[in-house]
Amino acid sequence: MSDVKPFMLAKMTWQEAKAIFKETDIAIVPVGSQEQHGPALPLDNDAFQAQEFAHLVAEKLWPKVKTVVTPLVSYGVSPHHMPFAGTITLRHETFIDLIVDIGRSLAQHGIKKFVVMNSHGGNTPALSIALRKLFEEGLWCVGIEWWKIASDIVKETFQPPHFHADEMETSVAWALGQRVLEDQRIDEPGKEPIPGFTNPTMFPPAPNIMPVWDTTDFTDSGTIGYATRATPEKGKKVVDIAVERMAAFITKVANM
Repeated sequence: MSDVKPFMLAKMTWQEAKAIFKETDIAIVPVGSQEQHGPALPLDNDAFQAQEFAHLVAEKLWPKVKTVVTPLVSYGVSPHHMPFAGTITLRHETFIDLIVDIGRSLAQHGIKKFVVMNSHGGNTPALSIALRKLFEEGLWCVGIEWWKIASDIVKETFQPPHFHADEMETSVAWALGQRVLEDQRIDEPGKEPIPGFTNPTMFPPAPNIMPVWDTTDFTDSGTIGYATRATPEKGKKVVDIAVERMAAFITKVANM
């Protein structure tokens, strides 16, 4: 059981949980998805990344800043990936209710600061609604996404498009220890359904107007970007900066 860390709520007894809730009022909730990630990454990639980031951040903080890391929320909002086998999606309403119920449960145990570490962009709209609901009930809330907190490093390290199962995501997954099918990596820069306006990237240049879409509007393989350029070394640059900044942020939150 050497992989059990002192911040892992799932590995505590109820007596241990009661004790730790007297020492911290911060909970980190890793949230991902079960969805396709092209031919080189597993279906659990977003969930895997969320948990790895949450544990790395909590470990960096401990014991100076103690937090509780909850069990992983491994399913997310992924209807746009359903044409690809193996994807499992939650309805927006289900996801919102799930996050709200987790937050309410933790608040009942004494948590006052609710940090969701989200690794799936498709969760973001529903997550914002869930966090707003909890905030209105008195719980301090924030959602953190690694590609946003390290967006400067992402842009300087990886060639666009930065979108899905690409150089960026494959490199970060690799650095975190994910299973990567190296010889199955492909390059597919992505189609533009409405040329000049629907650039398939997370950081689009103007003008950008994005209608509601399915992943198949942009790609046949599930990859949007240049996965063959991915390396674990590039990924480590992003992971290290993201973890450092997340930890710095949570330290400030702890002192609020």
